[in-house]
Amino acid sequence: MSTKSPHTSDPSASLTEAEIRDYAYHLYDQSGFAAGRDLDNWLEAKACLSSGIPKAESHIRLHQNSFKPRRELLERPNALTAT
Repeated sequence: MSTKSPHTSDPSASLTEAEIRDYAYHLYDQSGFAAGRDLDNWLEAKACLSSGIPKAESHIRLHQNSFKPRRELLERPNALTAT
């Protein structure tokens, strides 16, 4: 008998690389093919797919205007709070 609760399973475990890649490319396209966001697009695609957000609704990205590339955050630690 399994002691693992179905509520603790990772919903992203059933996602295929092809599904994530396709969704990430969609986000890349939405961003105007902005360079340097590949990891962000991949992670967002995985999160959106895990949450059941269809590509048609992925344009509603609350953090889009405040996006700071990770590289910039590493170079300038206070870049997240800068306006």
